[in-house]
Amino acid sequence: MGYYLNSSTDELRNWFARSGVEDPLRTCIGPLPQSRAALGRWASSRPDSRIHSNIPHPDCYRLVLLMAPLEARIWNSGDAIWGGMIASSRFRICAPNEIGSWSRASACDIVNLFIPKQFVEQLACLRGESQVVSLNSTLFTYDKTVFELVQTMLDAETLSGPLVAQVCDSAMLILVSYLLEHYSKPIDAEQSAGISWRRLRKVLAYIETHLETLPSNVELAAMCGMSEAYFSREFRRAVGQPPHQYMMKKRIESASQLLLSGEHRVVDIAHEFGFNDASHFTRSFCAQFGMTPAQYKQKRCQTSHS
Repeated sequence: MGYYLNSSTDELRNWFARSGVEDPLRTCIGPLPQSRAALGRWASSRPDSRIHSNIPHPDCYRLVLLMAPLEARIWNSGDAIWGGMIASSRFRICAPNEIGSWSRASACDIVNLFIPKQFVEQLACLRGESQVVSLNSTLFTYDKTVFELVQTMLDAETLSGPLVAQVCDSAMLILVSYLLEHYSKPIDAEQSAGISWRRLRKVLAYIETHLETLPSNVELAAMCGMSEAYFSREFRRAVGQPPHQYMMKKRIESASQLLLSGEHRVVDIAHEFGFNDASHFTRSFCAQFGMTPAQYKQKRCQTSHS
């Protein structure tokens, strides 16, 4: 998809429509004058259980940022890479040519940024990279800097009036420079180093079945044939979070599903998922969802009946 070479947003809107987005875009910006990047934001007040396929974007990286919590299932090349709740302000990077599918069990508010490979490579050259680099494909993670830079683009019209494109281009330059510093790797190392998709899926599946005990880093590293330190570093590069933080997040998400069933007390859920007590569970739950288990349950029930 080479829409960023055009002078209008028509192909960007067409990409969203062909990828299953039926609601009008709330924001549609680009191609930007310097980076040739583009940004689209869409929201829906209703879930959509149908499985949609994203149209490939071979010339661009795609950065997906959630402006509101989302319950979804996501597949990459037919392999499930996510299922369950994703907190607000989380983002992921999708590689060019990624063949992905998705379905939603909740309302949504999502921003997609399309960042041309050429722009990424140009900035990498300015950094003096001795090897060609690429941005990592990641699972959903939180990064305050990424969120604030995207928010600047969304607020560009209010901030600058007629200079929307120039403000967005400046923010895009800073964003890609930041991503290259924190979320990139040499292309020729992709196949020989780090955690492959096969290994990562194996580890993530193992974590899903051991949430009540939380496997140690040593145990997970052994599954990949890596040292503990190397595994922890490469897991964070691939997923965007350290292993323990990721496991705690998945534990809370699974506990939240049990909470919504209405058949278990908070103290019983806390015990089942390995928390010290109900207070420990509540503190961890608040840290992830920004509300207590009781508030979360009440909000979800109101949403399902609205």
